[in-house]
Amino acid sequence: MSNPTTPFGWQMPTATDLVTDLPADFEVFGQAVATSMADLLGGASGYILSKNSATDMDFVWIANDQGDITGITATSPLTGGGSSGAITVGIQDATTSVKGAVQLSDSTSTTSSILAATPTAVKAAFDLANNAQTKTNLLLNSNFAINQRAYVSAANLASGSYGFDRWKSNFTNTTLTFTASTQGQSLTINAGGGLQQVIEQGLVPAGTYTLSWTGTATGRVYNSGGTPPAYAASPVTFTADGTANVVVEYTAVSTTKTLSKVQFNAGTNTTWSLATPTLQSELAACQRYYYRATSGALYTNYGMGLATSSTSTNLNINFPTTMRVVPTVLDSSTLRLQNFAAGYTVTALTISTNGTGFQMGEVVATVASGLTSGNTYFLSANNSATSFVGFSSEL
Repeated sequence: MSNPTTPFGWQMPTATDLVTDLPADFEVFGQAVATSMADLLGGASGYILSKNSATDMDFVWIANDQGDITGITATSPLTGGGSSGAITVGIQDATTSVKGAVQLSDSTSTTSSILAATPTAVKAAFDLANNAQTKTNLLLNSNFAINQRAYVSAANLASGSYGFDRWKSNFTNTTLTFTASTQGQSLTINAGGGLQQVIEQGLVPAGTYTLSWTGTATGRVYNSGGTPPAYAASPVTFTADGTANVVVEYTAVSTTKTLSKVQFNAGTNTTWSLATPTLQSELAACQRYYYRATSGALYTNYGMGLATSSTSTNLNINFPTTMRVVPTVLDSSTLRLQNFAAGYTVTALTISTNGTGFQMGEVVATVASGLTSGNTYFLSANNSATSFVGFSSEL
């Protein structure tokens, strides 16, 4: 019969074994014990036994570097902890008022206050901002909506004469035909006619720029004082050196050409937009170069002052925005001086260089006679709703 075994697999002698069988049985038993205890041999001072696998009696000696931690105390943002049993440690979710774990996100449009932006999201946001900056149109009145000088369709413009704000003729005779709209105009330029806008040097630092437009007109861009290149179709690339004003020109060669939604900006963007957010701000930007006060009523007052003689009065007119430079050019139409007693037709109106500044113009109004020196007079429209006084600081 077979001998019984222990849970460790050691074969045991039985009570019925003959005396002659005991030595052999004990040899087998001892050898089995030695074999199963083999892993307990060895080690070094301070070492401890550690299970090496799931196999019974499979141990290995390891250094006693397991630490002496007897408990974990967790404080915010950590959670869990303890001093006995299965100890777990976690971290709470972060909020705008509590520290903790956050989830990364590549989104540039999320409104979450608990997600953290990745470098990918930051780069995408930077690119969006950078592209928005390079989309800035450096041409004012790029849709020809601002028309302080009241230019009318098909009127002739001599070379250097302005029609729509910031745009002047660069040829001897230019006529612009259009259907008036508050949203801006699509112009038809006569054959041989052309338009020009000069952009201040400070707005065009060194770099690459793109001039683009809608229509059949051809255009070009160059440094003021430089050699103009040939006209070309949209778009036109320009490399600025930042040393001079920049000239943008359009022309109609051989036959009439159309022009609308002009754009000049850093980079390669050709999507049209106004230089400023609204038509009101676009008007204010244009008034930095030219301001015209138009009556709109028969006897609108423009300013007041004191008579210096029987034929002359000095008057002040405020500007709605700071002019680019102190204006030295004045144009006007259909004016008179008046007080509560009488009115006197203005025969001449000139700028006083001593009294004109960036925010206010001083003008000298001349009449034939009748003024009283020292008395106050108003400069006003003379029975005309289209009377005006204009001040120019154009480039």
